[in-house]
Amino acid sequence: MSLKVTKSHLIHLLSDPENKVIALSGKWGTGKSHLWKEVQKESVDDKINGSLYVSLFGLSTMDQVKVKIVQSALPKAGEYSAFWDTTGKGLVAASKALSGFFKGTSAIGDFALLAVPIILKKRVIVLDDIERKHANLSVDEVMGFIDEFTQQHSARFILILNSDQLLDKKVWDVLREKVIDQEVRLDTDPVEAFEIARGLAPSPYADRIKRIVEVCGITNIRTICKVMRAVNRVLGGREDLSDDVLSRVVPSTVLLAATHYKGIENGPDFDFILKIGNSDDWGDYGKKAEELDDAAKLRAKWRITLLELGINSCDEYENLVVEFLKSGLFDTEEVSKIIDRYVSEADAMRTKAMVRQLHEHAIWHYKLTDAELLAEASELVMRAHQLDAFNVTSLHGLISDIPGSTPVADSMVDHWIAAFQQKSVDGFAFDNFFNQPLHPKIRAAIDEAKANAHATATVFDACSHIAKYGGWGHKQEAVMKASSIKDFEETIKSLKVDDLRFFMCRFLEMCVQSATYKQHFGTATDNFIQACRNIHVDPQAGRLSKLIEQLFKDAKLEAVLVPPGEGK
Repeated sequence: MSLKVTKSHLIHLLSDPENKVIALSGKWGTGKSHLWKEVQKESVDDKINGSLYVSLFGLSTMDQVKVKIVQSALPKAGEYSAFWDTTGKGLVAASKALSGFFKGTSAIGDFALLAVPIILKKRVIVLDDIERKHANLSVDEVMGFIDEFTQQHSARFILILNSDQLLDKKVWDVLREKVIDQEVRLDTDPVEAFEIARGLAPSPYADRIKRIVEVCGITNIRTICKVMRAVNRVLGGREDLSDDVLSRVVPSTVLLAATHYKGIENGPDFDFILKIGNSDDWGDYGKKAEELDDAAKLRAKWRITLLELGINSCDEYENLVVEFLKSGLFDTEEVSKIIDRYVSEADAMRTKAMVRQLHEHAIWHYKLTDAELLAEASELVMRAHQLDAFNVTSLHGLISDIPGSTPVADSMVDHWIAAFQQKSVDGFAFDNFFNQPLHPKIRAAIDEAKANAHATATVFDACSHIAKYGGWGHKQEAVMKASSIKDFEETIKSLKVDDLRFFMCRFLEMCVQSATYKQHFGTATDNFIQACRNIHVDPQAGRLSKLIEQLFKDAKLEAVLVPPGEGK
């Protein structure tokens, strides 16, 4: 039964005094104790309000249970006076007197055992966590105690337990028939469990978490609370995240957390989730249903569920979440960087969608007024930096056709240029192979950036780029062609050992194949060789001169370094 139906049924059973022993069972963490507390709080029956609550967790003897009952009863001495007017207050006074007289705790414990029959007379006692009792305390001992006090002292008992986890189930089944009058089983659904957890562990992402909880069928309230706290920690309570970003990060975070806290029956493991969508997860594809074993069928079910949740693949974000769940250590800065990247990507996607919409409206939606189109265009001004130079140019032309749009169109270009000038740019990024049109101001900004980049780049930078990327662009060609003999000399003399080794070896390789590079780099290899010659014959060069001689010899280029007829 659901939480609402179970609550109503339990209240009805409690209203009949003939129901001496009522069992409230259900899966662990589904809200049985929470349900009882609601019933107790809302009840108009003083006996229900004044019920005694004892958890059997870890208790190994009935004497320990009885002492716990007395400890539960004494704090209520000032409440529910109808129960204490004749016996309760006297027991409290006696307890205080004995505790003052006997300094040893055993005397108080003995007194508690003697007081139990008086305290429990006509009372309602709640025994929780029966399945978590110590192994030395058997179920039949508990049931014998219940039978004694219901029969001899008119007590009533509410038993809260997860019967699925009882070790001695056979004994439980037998005594259930003999002792328990009524049993109510709570089958909390995910929505009910979530609403309880929401009150215990609030989250700004609650509505999104709720959907994942429902799809995954999570009913354990404690697990849902842990999941919500984990999501809060990972996302840092950020309220600036768009729907697109939240749809990217919340489902996988909830699923990974629920998996870690064992909240999903027959759920996937970390490896399965992290591999979803990549080649490592293709083992079952192409097989017929009859060819799949039970494990493969379960994997197929979870692949469909992950698609329903919007989890198509995982990246470094999910790996960081798993690391956090396993270790408790959290790299806030790294997660924040990834989420910021998602924000940027999602915002850029949104901008491109707005551009497509403006094109559609400007061309086809002829009923839209110029003012309406201009309002759309204005929203794109501060987003221009998310577009490339060609799209901004095209957009400027589109907007310029709208009467009165010049300030908006020009502002868009200006915003793009201002953002562009803040970036660290490189010459090879400005290739325009298809000769697409560029706004004059944008072209000027790009040309200026090119010139600045070339002016500050060194021949060593160009050499490093070529080695790293296995190719070059306009910037590297320009730097190589512009480098003089003096530039090479100064570079060789200024480099540290590792950089010098790298630079000399790379350029000697180019010299061996100089014909290949001349068409791209002009006289760069010739200037390098002449710079090495100058250093080689310089009396002040010292051991650097000998190093250059040895390197040219190893490269079989000694004849180039010292042409025939010349000597050092």
